[in-house]
Parts: sequence; structure tokens; C-alpha cells
Amino acid sequence: MQREFSLKVKLIVSFWLVLVFSLAVPSNYFIQSVEQKVDSQHLQYVQERMEIVQWIIAQEEEKKPEKLDSILKSLDFLDDARVSVLDAQGMIIADSRQHREEFEGMSSYIDYPEVVQARHETGYHTASDPWEDDRRLYMATRIDLSSEQEDTGYLRLVTPFSGLHPYFQHVSANLWKFVLLSLFLSCIVVYLMVTYLTFRLKPMIKMAQSIGQGNFQQRIQDSPGREFDPLVEAINRMAEDVEKSMELVSSQKSDLETIVNGIKDGLAALDNQGRIISCNQSFKKIFQHLDTINGKKPVEIFFNNSLQAACEEVLGNSMKQTRTMELEIKEKFYDVHVVSPSDQQNIGAIILLHDITDLKNLESIRKDFVANASHELRTPLTSIKGYTETMLQHPDIMQEKGTELLQVVIKNTDNMIRLLDDILQLSRIESTQDQVALDDVDLAAVIFKSWNNCSHYTEGKNIVFESELEQEGQLLVRGEAEYLGQVFQNLFENSIKFVPGEGFIQVLVRQEGNQVWVGVQDNGPGIPAAEQQRIFERFYRVKKDKKKVKGTGLGLAICKNIIKAFGGRIWVESPVPGSDSGCIVWFSLNRS
Repeated sequence: MQREFSLKVKLIVSFWLVLVFSLAVPSNYFIQSVEQKVDSQHLQYVQERMEIVQWIIAQEEEKKPEKLDSILKSLDFLDDARVSVLDAQGMIIADSRQHREEFEGMSSYIDYPEVVQARHETGYHTASDPWEDDRRLYMATRIDLSSEQEDTGYLRLVTPFSGLHPYFQHVSANLWKFVLLSLFLSCIVVYLMVTYLTFRLKPMIKMAQSIGQGNFQQRIQDSPGREFDPLVEAINRMAEDVEKSMELVSSQKSDLETIVNGIKDGLAALDNQGRIISCNQSFKKIFQHLDTINGKKPVEIFFNNSLQAACEEVLGNSMKQTRTMELEIKEKFYDVHVVSPSDQQNIGAIILLHDITDLKNLESIRKDFVANASHELRTPLTSIKGYTETMLQHPDIMQEKGTELLQVVIKNTDNMIRLLDDILQLSRIESTQDQVALDDVDLAAVIFKSWNNCSHYTEGKNIVFESELEQEGQLLVRGEAEYLGQVFQNLFENSIKFVPGEGFIQVLVRQEGNQVWVGVQDNGPGIPAAEQQRIFERFYRVKKDKKKVKGTGLGLAICKNIIKAFGGRIWVESPVPGSDSGCIVWFSLNRS
């Protein structure tokens, strides 16, 4: 580490300080003490003359301005001092030097420092005369201007106060010349001494620099002299201790980084100025669109004033505390905790991001399910109740259309049973995924059987159905026939719901190594790209089709869990290649 000042400079400055304190300070103190003593005696002398003037004025019974002016001008012991008598308003009414016509138009002295002090006691102060190059003493005291002591005024005296000050200045100047000469000579002596010392220490300095650069195995072998033997031993021992400490710190740092980067939650540390100094890999992944993170304030990363305010509140409070809020970042939701560490010396605050997107989605799914299930159950129940009440209240309608009405009741009852069956089936599949017994299944036979089971849903539409597997026994896959049929039936029902009046549904088959990819393609409106990752969630339905097409949002979730139990995966491709609409739901199966 490069120091600001060298050893030479420090020693020279040290010698200078010693000389200054040993020569200049005592001498200057002595000169000031003598000067203060002389000034004190001078002040006492002036005060005595002031008291004499005050006594002379007090002896006069009639203190008219003309009389006072005459008395002041007659005093021959005043030398070069000027004495004035002021009235209560600070105006000159008598003066030892000036005639009355000269001072009658002068301004008041009532606010002058010495006059203000004289209201309580004798007041004085010294100041430089702006017209003459010397110091002046200004002194004032209260006097009675009437025999009844009802009219008061002030006696003001001004006299030169230079005394021995110029002489002391001359002595002080010579003293500083001597000190400067001593400083110059000491500089030369110290320079020669330090140069010699540096030459002797140069080998040891080089060895110490080598150790400081990270070569902790290096040791100092030779000492410049016996005086430096303890220093050499201390440096060698320090290098050994530092080597061990660095190994320990490096190991602990590596372990800590592994732990922090293994945390799924985003983690960032702020310094006491509120800037990010470190963050884990999860935090960097959340903000991977940013070039740099360290050195920025939270508001520059999150663009959220509330979070910045929370960080500043935690940083500004010495007590340990936590601030929590919820933020949306790049279409994901996070619980954000701003925590103050127990020791805020190096780290001022910690920001923790916990991804709650899945919880939000589950909550949304739950709400959708409640709404959908309530609607799907309420509609048939309302219909059943209505038709049943009609038959009970109108026996004639029961006789004429009883069979037709009962068929409607049965149809709505079947719809409710189907909804409940889907819920129970999904629950059963999720709880028994690892217990599904796999066997060889004829893929073509399952396809055609499932389509026949769904054919009654095609009423009112002209739908063309095709399959690339035309013969049974053509391809065997690993699975369970009933569950696999449920997958095809759910996919066919979805396609039938969404295709237009002139519909087209086709089963595609691709053989990829040891797997078979099966796809159900239709010419429906397709699925928006933003929702393709969520259509396999329970109770999720494409937003634009919620009100147009009935359903519970369970079909694709059932398909996903069945295919997962078979050891495959399921995904969607929309729009169909070469078109701007349509959809293909693909899933993979293992070949027999």
C-alpha cells in the first residue's frame, strides 16, 4: 500500500515540530507575556489619568458644557490623550482638543463599545486607527453632570496604545528567521540519516514486498543488523500466520458462496450508502437483462420508489428491523423482505426476493375453479329444479312432455356427474402416479375407441376425423389402456369444442428413437403463446374462451398427470406450422 508521506518527510516534519515547540513557542510565549504586562501597566496608567479627570470634574458644582470644555482644555497632564464629555445621548458637550463649533455637528457615541460597557462599569477596548498607523485605547466611564446626580453622562478618553509593540514585532521576526534556518539545517541532517537507513533496510524491504504480493512462502533470511532481528522474526511469523488465515478465509468464502448461490431466493447486500455490493446467482438471474448490478441503488434495479424508501428506512435506523412488500417483476410476483443485519458496520441492509408466482397462480386457479365449478354445478341444478317444479305443478305438462323433460333432467345430472368424476379422477391419478401398472397397449385401437366415445359431441358440426395409424396392432406402446383412452378422449373433446362448424381433427404419430410422439391436431382458433405454459394447470382455461366454451379446466391437467405417470411429457404447438391458427397437443410415450 503506497503511503501518502515518506519516512523522510515524516522525520523532517517531526524535527521541525520539535524545533518549533522548543524555540518558537516558548520565545513567542515570553514575548507575548511581556507585551501583555506592558499593556496592562499602560492601561493602569491611563485609567489613573482618567480617574484624575473624573475627580476634577466632580469638584465643579456647576457642570455647564462651556465650563467643562474649559477645564478639559486646561489639563496639561493629558499629553497626547484626547478627553471628551458626552451627555446621556452620547453627544460631545466638551472636548480637550476640538472647539465647540467643530464637535457640535458630530454623530452620537452612545453605541460605541467603550460607552456601552461604561453603563455598568469602566469600559475600554483597543483598535487600530484608520487614519494613523498605530493602535488606540478607547476608555469611558459614567459621570454625574449635575449636583443632584440626576443628569448622567460619560467621560471618554482616547490615547495611543502602541507601547513596545513594534519592538516586540521586530524581536519576533528575528526569532522566526532563526527558527527557519534551524528547520533548513535539520532537513539536510534528516535527509542524510534516512538515506543511510533506507540503504540498510532495502534488502529487508524487498523481501517484505514479496510477502505482501502474496508469496507467503517467502521468508526473510538475512537481518540488516542485530537491532532489526525482532522485526525480521515478527515479519516471518506474520507471513506464516497470514498464509494460514488466507487459506482458511478462502475456504470459508468458497463454502459461503456455494451456500448463498444455492439459495433459490434472490439475495442482495447493500452497503451503508444504500448501494448493492454483492448478490447471489438467483438475484442475477432475475435481473439478467441488466449489464451491471453492483454499485447501483435498489431504485435503479427495481424502478420502485416504495422499495427504495423501505431500504432507506432500514439503513437509517440502528435498530434491527424488517420491511416486507410484494412486487411484480417481469410478470412474476415476489415477496420482498428488506432486513437489517445485526452488525451494520459493513452491510447496511439485505434484500431477499422470494418467488410467489406459483402461489399466486394456485390462488388464481383456486378462484377459477370455485367460479367454474359453481357455475357448472349451478346451471344443471337450476335446470333440474326448474323442470322438476314444472312437472310437479303442472300434471298436464307431465303427461304430454314428461319423457322429454326427464331426459333434460338426466342430461343435466350426467353433466354434474361428469364434473365430479373429472375432479375425483384427477385426484386419484395424482395420488397413484407411481402405482400405475404399465403394459403393452395397441395405440390405434385406443385412438378409434376414444373417438367413438366422443362422437355424440359432434352433433351440429361437420367434423372430419383422420388418423395416421389406420390399422389396429400397427404400433404398440407402454401404458395403461383405460388411462390412455382418457387422454385421447379429453383431447378429442377439447378439439370438438373449439373447431368451427366445418371442423378437422387429426391424430399425428412420429417415431423418435425409443419414443413415440403422438399429436392431436385441430383447426380451431389456437392458443395464445403467453398462455401455452399454463393450459396444463388444474382449472386453468384460456381467457378469451372462458365465456364462449363451457368447461372446468381439468381435462388437460388430467392428461398431463397420466402421461407423466407413463414416463412421458406433454406440450402444445400453436399455431399449426404453415398456418396462423390451429393447435397440436403433443405427448410422448415409450415404445414397447
